[in-house]
Amino acid sequence: MEKIIKLFHYVSFIKYPILLLGVYFVYKPILFEEADFLTNTNKGLILAGLGIGLDSLKDYNKLNWIDKKVLHKPKIAKYYFIILGLLIAACILMGMFAYFSTNENPIKELSIGFIVFGIGTIGLLKAGIEATKKYIEAEKQ
Repeated sequence: MEKIIKLFHYVSFIKYPILLLGVYFVYKPILFEEADFLTNTNKGLILAGLGIGLDSLKDYNKLNWIDKKVLHKPKIAKYYFIILGLLIAACILMGMFAYFSTNENPIKELSIGFIVFGIGTIGLLKAGIEATKKYIEAEKQ
């Protein structure tokens, strides 16, 4: 079991090139005039959702300093989870509203990007809640 956890932890590092590629697509319309804004923003959102979803594969027993500052303080973690939940709900609801309310293809594509970003962020929320729960249980013992 430990080998599988370690494998998933290393697979989660694929998120970095995926997130960098997503940042490239978001900035591409700013850097190059011929780039299509909506199409590239959609690609950036999809890659960001995939990268954030891959973050949930990491081993939360090995936390970095910012994870410890947020997830090991239940009061701060509570606010973090509320804000993250609102972000997820806003992205998914906005994406669904845009998808079903318009017939324009570029906006439909962008709405899919928002939905994928929201779904990818659900994994981050779940993993953070589990890490905080595990820390609180360890503190009680």
